[in-house]
Amino acid sequence: MKKSILVVSLACAAILAGAGCKKPSDVPAAAQVNGVTVDLPKLNEAFANSSQEIRTTVTQVGFNIRYTKYEDALMALDKLANDPSVTEDQKKVVSLVIDEVKKLANAAPAATPAQ
Repeated sequence: MKKSILVVSLACAAILAGAGCKKPSDVPAAAQVNGVTVDLPKLNEAFANSSQEIRTTVTQVGFNIRYTKYEDALMALDKLANDPSVTEDQKKVVSLVIDEVKKLANAAPAATPAQ
C-alpha cells in the first residue's frame, strides 16, 4: 500500500515538475499600427543586455510610437544608431525600425488644427 502511494506521489511530482519547466517559445509578434508593422519586440530583444541608458532609449521609442509621437521616436532611434556602443547587428535592427516608423509617420492621418 505504501509503495503504491509513493509511486503515485512520484508520478504526480514528475508531471508537475515537467509542466512548470516549459519555456515560452516565441517572442511577441510585431505590432500592427495604422496598417504598418513595427517590430518593437525585435528591437527590445536586440538591446536586452545593453546598458540602462540604452534600454531607456529603447523604451522611449515604444512609448513615442504608442502615443503617435513619431518624430520623437525617430529622434530616439537616431540616438541609438549613432551610439558608439551599439553593435552592427543592433544597428541593422534600428535601421529596420527607423524605416517602419517612417512608413508609420507617412500613413498616420494628418492632425487638423483647432479652430
